Amino acid sequence: MGLTGAVASGKSAALDRFRELGAFCVSTDAITKEVLTSGACYNRISQSFSPGVFLKDGSIDRKKLAKEVFSDKSKRKRLESILHPEIIDRTLALIKKSHEKIIAVEAPLLFEAGLEKCFALTVCVDAPYRLRLKRAAARGWTCAEFKRRNAVQIAAEEKAARADVVMGNDGSLKDLRIKVDCLFKFLSGVDKNDRKRR
Repeated sequence: MGLTGAVASGKSAALDRFRELGAFCVSTDAITKEVLTSGACYNRISQSFSPGVFLKDGSIDRKKLAKEVFSDKSKRKRLESILHPEIIDRTLALIKKSHEKIIAVEAPLLFEAGLEKCFALTVCVDAPYRLRLKRAAARGWTCAEFKRRNAVQIAAEEKAARADVVMGNDGSLKDLRIKVDCLFKFLSGVDKNDRKRR
């Protein structure tokens, strides 16, 4: 399944619960962090972006890079053209190696990147704007930073409308975990029925 949602909607919390239940889980955010450290993507970024996005040790300052690309659409598109092919390749490679019956891939830009066709099921974790803003503030984000990141994604309402399953996350973490448990149980049952038919 492809797991998506707007900024600070609770995607990672849902993914963590799927992992605890035994699903094979992939975070494209984690893969992004990996590809930013070295290799072809790192080299292309060093050639395409200002020296200001690099720390003294040569590593990429992710906060400065984010600030630069979220305030300039052309730079954001350039970064996406560098990162997305590598992220997709690595994600597919991880999926192919997995022997688990249920696979969950957290992809914030699932619909924006046209990746929904890669999954049998799309799940959107959804939460009200003000609650997401509050959660982002708890992470240390400024209101301006949240708004910049939120603005580059399609509207939360559209993500929810396009997803096969919408998982509301306007309650407690326990509430979200219960919803994940229910979906996991349902998918486990579907998988067992499929195997019986074979």
